[in-house]
Amino acid sequence: MAMDLVKTSLSGLALAVMTAASPALAQQPIQTQPQTQTASPAAHSIAAVVNDDIITSHDLRQRVLFILATTGVERNEQTLMRVQQQALRNLIDEHLQMQEAQRFELSIDDAQVNQSVGRLIGRNGLDPEEVVQRLASVGVSIETLRDQIRSEIAWQRLVNGLFGQRIRISDTVIDETIDRISATADEPSYRMAEIYIEATPEIGGAEGALEGAQAMISQLAEGAPFAVLAQQFSSAPSAAAGGDMGWVKVGDVRPEVAAVIPELDDSEVSEPIVVPGGVYVVALIERRVSENDTLYTLSQLTAEAEDFQTASARLENLREDIDGCGSLDGLTETAGDLRAASMGELKASEMNDELAAILAETGVGEMSAPIERPNGAAGIVICERELTGSEIPTRDDVENRLMDTQLAQASRRHLRDLRRKASISVRG
Repeated sequence: MAMDLVKTSLSGLALAVMTAASPALAQQPIQTQPQTQTASPAAHSIAAVVNDDIITSHDLRQRVLFILATTGVERNEQTLMRVQQQALRNLIDEHLQMQEAQRFELSIDDAQVNQSVGRLIGRNGLDPEEVVQRLASVGVSIETLRDQIRSEIAWQRLVNGLFGQRIRISDTVIDETIDRISATADEPSYRMAEIYIEATPEIGGAEGALEGAQAMISQLAEGAPFAVLAQQFSSAPSAAAGGDMGWVKVGDVRPEVAAVIPELDDSEVSEPIVVPGGVYVVALIERRVSENDTLYTLSQLTAEAEDFQTASARLENLREDIDGCGSLDGLTETAGDLRAASMGELKASEMNDELAAILAETGVGEMSAPIERPNGAAGIVICERELTGSEIPTRDDVENRLMDTQLAQASRRHLRDLRRKASISVRG
């Protein structure tokens, strides 16, 4: 399934618009010229040139005001500098995305943008006119939001079109993923959110990334919404969804992050976590202990003998001939000392500890170690084994998740390549 970048991005922006539309923010004193006044010449000076596209200082100021209004960060010199850097980077990326869309003759008309904006506002029970007015009251034109949504729609369609048909998730990869998930099914799961500050030269490398992460923590302590900060500042793929990582196990994340997660309390935000290439700030939303079980379909092969050792040796000699439950009838047809019987379905939670441990070490289609019986020995053959419970995804779920991950990686690589090839000139 193609990754729906627009859906996740709009969910993050929904929080932003709701915050910006709140009366408290509408009353905050952000000095700006009313929208109806004639802009000064400086308002439309050039902030950057991206190939042949111009980003004006007015465009940059609008985005800065939007970020300030939606994050609610404290306004000081350091914060304003960081917000301006991020706003300019976002605008540059959006121009590159739109240029690439135009290269493939992909256009997004106003009707599609208006429909997306309408859905965004409507999902949160807001009145469109009221949102427009409240954004305007803090100096932000609704066109700032519309431009951002237009580029997201275009980029999502472009990425899906360029890479969606090329990506193939093999059955082997799906099986390996399910096996990995199944192996940790009984471990705690964590609902996490993340902000990743990439150590790019533009922000001062590793030192700048660490300062940025510390600034995020300070702003969170002052009440800034995590989701909005992630949507505006994070370089992780989850940024579009407000940093929401969903439910993860410690083995699903980088070792540096995995070491921190179990130590967090619910709703707690971590200290900066330095990793190669950047710095993470993560938040634990909640945790849960899974309630999973293993459902077995079993058959039993019994060897009759005067003592356990003789019967056990008889079964061991047959081990290489056993290839699933369907092979048992052939083994017993001409052997008077062997009997095969179906045991039906049995859950691990319904077994004694000894049998559960034996079966846990036995592969599907294989026979367990011989178990002593009054008249000999028996081997348990696993016909099927299925993990059940809320933590176990279906094959389709796993395939879709892997496809989304591959598309996200393709999206980041393609945008990175566009940045490297582009002629970008930042003024003043």
